[in-house]
Amino acid sequence: MTFARQLAQQLAHPSGMAGRVLGSAMDVVNRRPLSLAVDMLAPAPGEAILDAGCGTGAAMAEMLVRAPCRVTGVDASETMLLAARRKLGSKVTCAQASLEDLPFDDASFDAVLALNVLYFNDAGNGMLRSLHRVLRPGGRLVAYVTDRDSMAGWSFAREGLHRLYDADALHDALVASGFACERGKVHEVAITRSVRGVIACGRR
Repeated sequence: MTFARQLAQQLAHPSGMAGRVLGSAMDVVNRRPLSLAVDMLAPAPGEAILDAGCGTGAAMAEMLVRAPCRVTGVDASETMLLAARRKLGSKVTCAQASLEDLPFDDASFDAVLALNVLYFNDAGNGMLRSLHRVLRPGGRLVAYVTDRDSMAGWSFAREGLHRLYDADALHDALVASGFACERGKVHEVAITRSVRGVIACGRR
């Protein structure tokens, strides 16, 4: 198996020592996207917020710094959840689950953060539809992905495990999943000199 394939698989489902190392590396790489996404989410005191694909808990930690909210993290990777629990302990609730089959009641959350996870949203938008279900009416979802043109040069992104987006594709996926999302709420953002991202806000 090629290194690119191994990396793509670890990004899709981090596990073991390699997953732990990758999680720490992604926390460094994602500092600017995380800050931009939490800025747009704007956590408010008392809100129930879901971090979908929470990884090591970096975004949950940042949300708790911003406001005294109630944060729940969900991730399919036991390796990532162990890291999140070590980092945050009882400050948050964590659950291991597929984002397509969330173990929460309908309309459970005021807001959802989906940071660098929609690459694994299937063609039928099962992940986004599930996130839409657990949002309360009027609740908001903030999603960030790296733009497809930036990812096109990365060998792991050509392994067929990542769904790639530009601003139009992210907007269309949100709308197809039931979210209200004006095109003006989908922004291209500079992450580095050579990497651009796409960030969007949709409402139920």
